[in-house]
Amino acid sequence: MRYRITKVIAVIAIGPVVLTAAAVAAMPVLRHGASGWWNNPEGLPALPENPLVHYESGGSDYARTVAALLPGAIARVEAAQGRAFAQPVPIGVYTTRDAFVAANGLADARSVAMTFLRRVMLSPVLFTTQRQRLPALLTHELSHAHLAGWMSQLGYWRLPQWFKEGLAVMVSSGGGAEGVSEDQAREAIRRGDHIAIASSASARLLGVIPVDFGVIRFAQSPEVPDTSFRVLMAYRQAGMFVTFLRDKNPVGFARMMNAILDDRPLTEAVTARYGTDLQALWLSFVQTQSTPP
Repeated sequence: MRYRITKVIAVIAIGPVVLTAAAVAAMPVLRHGASGWWNNPEGLPALPENPLVHYESGGSDYARTVAALLPGAIARVEAAQGRAFAQPVPIGVYTTRDAFVAANGLADARSVAMTFLRRVMLSPVLFTTQRQRLPALLTHELSHAHLAGWMSQLGYWRLPQWFKEGLAVMVSSGGGAEGVSEDQAREAIRRGDHIAIASSASARLLGVIPVDFGVIRFAQSPEVPDTSFRVLMAYRQAGMFVTFLRDKNPVGFARMMNAILDDRPLTEAVTARYGTDLQALWLSFVQTQSTPP
């Protein structure tokens, strides 16, 4: 039986920070995280043929679809990121929007897939109106879960969002960036409308959790308000930059990934493997986008 988080006497540990339930309820990012922690998909029925896949009532056929896609998605992530998964990844398959939102850790109704606490949650729209996105988005989220499985929670949180999302977009061949083409992203970069390449997550809540968790920032405030198109643009540009890093030096990229999975800071991993810093690599990438193909 589940109780509302504000009705229980509890403490929640986030890294070195211990918070009372009242403190969690007072801060939205923590309240949503507590909801995701409480609504663990592993409490749902498991698919007999693959116990890692859990499903909400009425979702057994959806779960079987996911189970069939899993071997290929796992192999793709492991090949791209250089290691086997550190641990099995539970997957929650949902048939109702409310249950998905409660479990996804950000209470984000706009998202259709999410990784939270090293488990993957899939929205019901991926089995109906957005079915064509399921294979790529499953792979995208498994990329996040793979990183989180090897890294400490703090190390994962501190890894900049552009890198986490760019890697997942690259590994999944565009998953999460559908709707914005490389040509559109390239043209935006030529105009100076591009993402900011930070070396770590920005300001943190309580010194631990990034306040912009899940957000890729742009270098300048856009003329167009924040829309789903802008999110897709950020993901596409991040994916192109990570792909550039891989293609520029495949051996260096593999060694960089190994260092990141060993919980080394991104700046250290990049400098040691590429012999230069992130900003220099970004400028090199921008130059490759400056001339139309």
